[in-house]
Amino acid sequence: MKKLFVLAGILGALSGCASTQDSSEVTALKNEIAELKKVQRQVAIKVGLAELVRPDKIELSSEGIWIGSESADVVMLEFTDLHCPYCKKFQKETWPKLKEQFVDTNQLAVLARELPLANIHPKAPYAAVMLRCANQQGQYESVKEQLFDLGGAITDPDIADVIKENQLDEEQFNACLADTKTHNLVTNSLNDAIALGLGSTPVFIIGKKEGNYITNYEIVMGAKSVEDFSTVIERVKSSK
Repeated sequence: MKKLFVLAGILGALSGCASTQDSSEVTALKNEIAELKKVQRQVAIKVGLAELVRPDKIELSSEGIWIGSESADVVMLEFTDLHCPYCKKFQKETWPKLKEQFVDTNQLAVLARELPLANIHPKAPYAAVMLRCANQQGQYESVKEQLFDLGGAITDPDIADVIKENQLDEEQFNACLADTKTHNLVTNSLNDAIALGLGSTPVFIIGKKEGNYITNYEIVMGAKSVEDFSTVIERVKSSK
């Protein structure tokens, strides 16, 4: 994470000789630094510069959707837009190989989140809600594929086809679509992405799992090849 000069100065003082400082003074300074970092992040997010102050570790949201074993050493946060052509390219061309090579072998777990870019894909937020509702009935991956195939022109007959072809309970699915709690999950994901300075899709954050966080992470943007992902995964896996 990039530091501002004021923090660099304080950190420099702490890392140098400090025989005249007792432990309470050091603790107080560290607390001040932590508070400064917090304020800097809040300001940066408000002015659209969150990417400059990303945290050293990122919490794994309980609202994300897990694919693969949560005990994997490496986790990939996926932020996607179901009407983004590059997200579709990743899903169709890269994901099957990535899943087979890393997810199915428990080397990588995926925590799926939403980043619908409504300014260019007006129906993407609704598609994200649909996928959330399908996930409630255990049909995440199959419906995700279908929604990518449908693209931005989702009609009532399309919704009926999704329900029928995936054997979803129609009453439960429709109730979920109307539930503001489901919509709020998508909004929360969008806000989390903004707080991390993310504004395009697809975007992936690959990091080493430490408790309920990932550290030593790298960000991959766009529909990269499985070879590109493999390089990052191996680098993160060997990081210390």
